[in-house]
Amino acid sequence: MKIKSIEARNISIPLNRPIHNPAFKFTHCKYTIVTVTTDEGITGWSFSFGMHHTKAVVDELAEILVGEEIDTRRLYEKMMRTQAVRWDRGGISMRALSAIDIALWDIVGKSCGLPLYRLLGCYRKEIPVYYSGGHYPVDSTKTSDMLDYLEQDIGKGLDRGFSSFKIKIGGAAVSQDLERIAFCRKLIGPARRLMVDAFCAYEADVIIPMAKKFEQYDIGFLEEPVALDDIPGCAYVAANVSMPVALGESHYTMAQFRDIINSKAARILQPDVAYVGGITGFMQYAGIAAYHGLRLAPHWCHDLSVQLALSIPQIRELEYMDQNSALFLIQKVIANPVTARNGIVRAPEGAGHGLVLDEKAVERYLA
Repeated sequence: MKIKSIEARNISIPLNRPIHNPAFKFTHCKYTIVTVTTDEGITGWSFSFGMHHTKAVVDELAEILVGEEIDTRRLYEKMMRTQAVRWDRGGISMRALSAIDIALWDIVGKSCGLPLYRLLGCYRKEIPVYYSGGHYPVDSTKTSDMLDYLEQDIGKGLDRGFSSFKIKIGGAAVSQDLERIAFCRKLIGPARRLMVDAFCAYEADVIIPMAKKFEQYDIGFLEEPVALDDIPGCAYVAANVSMPVALGESHYTMAQFRDIINSKAARILQPDVAYVGGITGFMQYAGIAAYHGLRLAPHWCHDLSVQLALSIPQIRELEYMDQNSALFLIQKVIANPVTARNGIVRAPEGAGHGLVLDEKAVERYLA
């Protein structure tokens, strides 16, 4: 079975309400949809981020992949050695490679008639997810408005039966974020888990004393406390706060994760299947995490990551955002999205990754 064609399309889905986190204002969710077709008529697809830049790299990689046999590992290594990826093993190049790799694995699963978690080795049939939200309104910096927004957002998760929640910090004054954390803990009660994501907003000498103030609220982990390339700074934070530090959503390469592990910068690694080389790349990180006794908590993309989570013991939970969330709206183009029931998800029943692309919806959001 050989690759007949590879197509990349960009889509842009407007948010119901603009939001911001510590770094960006969001008005749309933007994705690149990648479809791989074989000479036997089997089609695989996936998505990544980066829009026109990612599409340009996908188009370049397609030139060396069309006509090749569907050998996932060999093609992964071939892509890694192309000029498009070799000189930039991070960012846009890896996003493009990841989307192609996932689409290839989708084809392999369909050709075998098996879901990916069966091909990879089934460990469990379902897994908990945490409700990821707690952003900031774009139209006000008043603490009262931030708390109202938080109550509405987290309230949706409570109504749907979630027992774990993550909110953003770093997009307001320290005093305001401390109040937001306290408010959220009171809102969800003492029995539910609460995590915070700083989105690289702080210097170490700011987040450490701040963390000592919010540790009383039983924080499950502190995510990305300092600049993403400041691994020594993150290691310093990890050594001086009581809660685990989580890191990795903004890292793409084996060398970066090696530095995180060797410097003890995090106890929880957060690779994103759409960033780190797709299924093939992610499984490498799973092996490293197992060797070092570290947890994995995949970033975003739970519709895809669920296949990995059902196969990898080091993954204890997934980050969850769906089309009802404030951000991450890929489910609007998936006919059968992976939906949580009382904070639990299962994989789709179909072969491959099991997700069915809604072509009419894709046409609606083409950009």
